[in-house]
Amino acid sequence: MPYVKSSLIRLRTNLKRKIIRFQDNSIFYFSRWIFFGVLIGIIAGVGAIVFNALIRLFRFIFQVSMAHYYSPRPELMGQTGAPADNHPIRWVIPLIIMLGGLISGILVYTFAPEAEGHGTDAAIDAFHNKEGYIRGRVPIIKTLASSVTLGSGGSGGREGPVAQIGAGFGSVLATYLGLPVPDRRTMLVAGIGAGIGAIFKSPLAGAMFGVEVLYSEMDFEGGALMLSIIAAIVGYSLYAYFYAGFNPVVRTPMFTYTRPITLFFYAVLGIFLAFAGQFYVRFFYFIHDVFKKIKIKPHFKPMIGGAVVGIIAYFFPEIMGVGYGWLQLAVLGKLAVITLILLGLFKIIATSFTISSGGSAGVYAPSLVIGGAFGGAAGMIFHILFPHLILSSDIAPFVLIGMGGFFAGAAKTPISSLLMVSEMTGSYGLLPPLMLVSAITFIVSGKRSIYRSQKKNRMDSPAHMKDYLIKPLQRYSVSDVMESGDTAAAKPIDPDMPLYEMIKIFFYSNFYMHPVIDKEDKIVGIVKYDTVKNLMMTSPDDSRTAKDLMDTGNLPRIRLTDTLDIAVHNFFRKNTDELIVTDKDGRYKGILRKRDVVLAIEEGQKSPSSSSGTPNDSLNTAKISD
Repeated sequence: MPYVKSSLIRLRTNLKRKIIRFQDNSIFYFSRWIFFGVLIGIIAGVGAIVFNALIRLFRFIFQVSMAHYYSPRPELMGQTGAPADNHPIRWVIPLIIMLGGLISGILVYTFAPEAEGHGTDAAIDAFHNKEGYIRGRVPIIKTLASSVTLGSGGSGGREGPVAQIGAGFGSVLATYLGLPVPDRRTMLVAGIGAGIGAIFKSPLAGAMFGVEVLYSEMDFEGGALMLSIIAAIVGYSLYAYFYAGFNPVVRTPMFTYTRPITLFFYAVLGIFLAFAGQFYVRFFYFIHDVFKKIKIKPHFKPMIGGAVVGIIAYFFPEIMGVGYGWLQLAVLGKLAVITLILLGLFKIIATSFTISSGGSAGVYAPSLVIGGAFGGAAGMIFHILFPHLILSSDIAPFVLIGMGGFFAGAAKTPISSLLMVSEMTGSYGLLPPLMLVSAITFIVSGKRSIYRSQKKNRMDSPAHMKDYLIKPLQRYSVSDVMESGDTAAAKPIDPDMPLYEMIKIFFYSNFYMHPVIDKEDKIVGIVKYDTVKNLMMTSPDDSRTAKDLMDTGNLPRIRLTDTLDIAVHNFFRKNTDELIVTDKDGRYKGILRKRDVVLAIEEGQKSPSSSSGTPNDSLNTAKISD
């Protein structure tokens, strides 16, 4: 074991050295991102295969073997594949859903509490608030707990766990190789895109989802898009080739948009879906807050949520599992209006109790089912009321457009939602109405999102806060502030200066420290105010000189030509409010204080020369004009 451990350490060290060397070579720099994208895609694709296989295994154990229940399957055009003489045991259904919730709760809260709920939100939170860090065990626990939840009949989706598998691997790989935090965040985003692209068999939508879902406004993590595309293509190809096939998730005819009159009805649908989506989000987090207040161990809360879902499933089993089979039946026109309305309503309730109680599953797939059900119901109602405007052949497109429009408003992801529906159905013929409905739901639905960890935009994200604070500082140098600062009072001290002379200097000084300068005008140390004060109070006749009292190690210095972002970095890194300023030859020029930097920016005391050669524009004016 010691030999294996030392070999792994040597391997990681060698990889780090190669990566650092590659950063100086543009060809190898881009090559490493291709390599990372392929690697993340492979793990996401394999994770999707394993996860789907586990769902089928647990579905066979719980639903088929114990309850004799077969759900519709989209690959069978909505058929169940059940034996002709099969009869479900209805009273067993609540029990297996409760059992699945109990197993899921014990797994999650024993080994990885951050794997509770919908995994995509946890990945978003890691991006914004945890420097892209995800523990290596989280994707594993998430996979097991979610497969049990969905296999036993809990209402949820597959995208959250698979997104967390890809995101977790990207994060762990970046951490293992010692990559910078921005690179780790980029690899996390690529993992989200790869997982979504694989499990939904929609690589473009998956890649776009990864960079879009982080923000509730129309902002994107554009720097991660190319890596997300590579990872999503690889994940999708691997999953489809070895497991699911390249057919669309939902089989539909090739719809085309040829009747602009239908846009009015689609707009009405979009408004309705916006309010339905907000009801979904509010109810979801209302249940979440209710379960947070229940005073029992969190391990057992998913079982309570499972009991509620089980009672609903006893009377209305259509809400169990992911629900793609029911979407397929809705597209084929085999579900009645009342069934579609109840499916959408009860799916909201069941998903909320499954996940908000602490159960582990995703929210993307249920949202598609809810939107598709409401869209199909709206299409049927429009056909009954306006049979000459909305034909019977127009009802199925309402299902598909409802899928994308509902999630666009509930999750604030309008672009990836319309791409997702197009790729899941294998048809781009409905893009115009999809675009219209997604835009309406995004705008009308307000600010609430099913993903609570989203930030409004990049400026609001801790991941980019430093960019917005530091970049303006890069326009100005230390010399710009020094010209307006009180540097004359920072009198240098001779190495042989006695204590009583140093007391005089600090008595008339506004600085915490003074540099000790030799005959060559080089800094050999610093004398601090606390040192002089303590000697003055305890032994004012001390015969030691400055060279005996000065600190010589790790002096907080900065060059006159350095920019202010470097100064701010040194203030925090060296835990000081003052920095010794030197010229390029190391000669002492003064002391830069933190308050001088703040005042120079806020009051606009001085700015660097502009490109036209005018030196006296204020800092504030330059900052505002930018």
